[in-house]
Amino acid sequence: MNYNFKLENDVLLVSLEGRLDTESAVAFEQELAVKCKETPHESLVFDASQLQYVASSGLRIMLKMAKTEKNFRIENAVPDVYNVFEMTGFSKIMKITKALRKIDLEKCERIGAGGNGAVYRISEDEIVKVNFNPETYAGLDKELAKAKEAFLLGIPTAISFDMVDCGEGRRGVVYETIKSRTLGETMQSNPERMEELTEKYIEQLNLLHSTVTDNPVFSNAKEYYSNQVTNAAKYFTEEEGRLMNMIVDALPEGNRLVHCDAHPKNLMIQGEEMLWIDMEQMSVGHPIYDLISIAVVLNGMRTDEMILNIAGMDNATVAKLKDCFIRKYFRTEDPEQIKTFASIFDALRLIRAVFAVGFTSSNTEKYRPAIIEMSRQVFFPNIEKIIGGIKYLVSVIDNMK
Repeated sequence: MNYNFKLENDVLLVSLEGRLDTESAVAFEQELAVKCKETPHESLVFDASQLQYVASSGLRIMLKMAKTEKNFRIENAVPDVYNVFEMTGFSKIMKITKALRKIDLEKCERIGAGGNGAVYRISEDEIVKVNFNPETYAGLDKELAKAKEAFLLGIPTAISFDMVDCGEGRRGVVYETIKSRTLGETMQSNPERMEELTEKYIEQLNLLHSTVTDNPVFSNAKEYYSNQVTNAAKYFTEEEGRLMNMIVDALPEGNRLVHCDAHPKNLMIQGEEMLWIDMEQMSVGHPIYDLISIAVVLNGMRTDEMILNIAGMDNATVAKLKDCFIRKYFRTEDPEQIKTFASIFDALRLIRAVFAVGFTSSNTEKYRPAIIEMSRQVFFPNIEKIIGGIKYLVSVIDNMK
């Protein structure tokens, strides 16, 4: 048994290597007590990445630390040791993280890419969604937890397995391989199925929006938008920040599941089943939050290349989806009503673009100046119209229940 101590940023890190058995536990406990007493610290962390075995005497030391130290945790426990913590119940009474499985991306096929990362095929049965931006890693834990809880609530989702270490400091989440295409790609290649696929799309939205939960793993959609404004406000004037907060104030609370990024590329079709993916933003709120995210796609992009990358469809197909979606979602064939809803969607799409100015993705960095310019030409001068659109859609949706 080897161990060493290191103090950094008020954290006393204890690296453990080998076997913490009955014989080694005595000497370790004595030296640990001296170090904790003589070294001022705010947190005590055991790095268990090299710990091969822990006996009951070692567990008693950890239990004592959990009781006497204000901030104690165990990190990077290898599977065999982590199983001991789970079987003894330690994982329920103290903070313990499991060592991540390692994935060699050089041996994997890259099958997709986005602003913060890419997707690789690990095997016939597994893919990994890799995030290259360390600032998003806290979100990976949340996405994994949300995907599992949504599945248990009966929401059709791709099964999520675990978080993994992809080398060079990169993290990823492993999902089952879905032998299918996205909803957007299917609409693009099968335009004759537009009506049928749109109905199934709306069925999945309605399933989400009929699911009530108070599970704390899901974010609060309104708080999420409020935090976006906080991050974006530093790129705008104080008055512009106030106007963005007027949008947030107009958005309702709610206790129903919302995906918050519910565009057609985040639904996969496997056989006759649709499965939600990319659930990092999944929250509780009002259906209006999903309509805002859908509005971004339904109004198309400047070029076919841009919209194909985001939604899997070209602008012509998106235009057909917009008409079909409005008719079926709001249950109307009235041309004037369809025109009204289309106009509101055109206004709502601006919310996502402007609120995302504070994101750290490469796409946001690239387009931030253009978004800021657009917001001052189109978004801020139309705040009252956007707020009116939000209030109108909320009332319509509530009356449709």
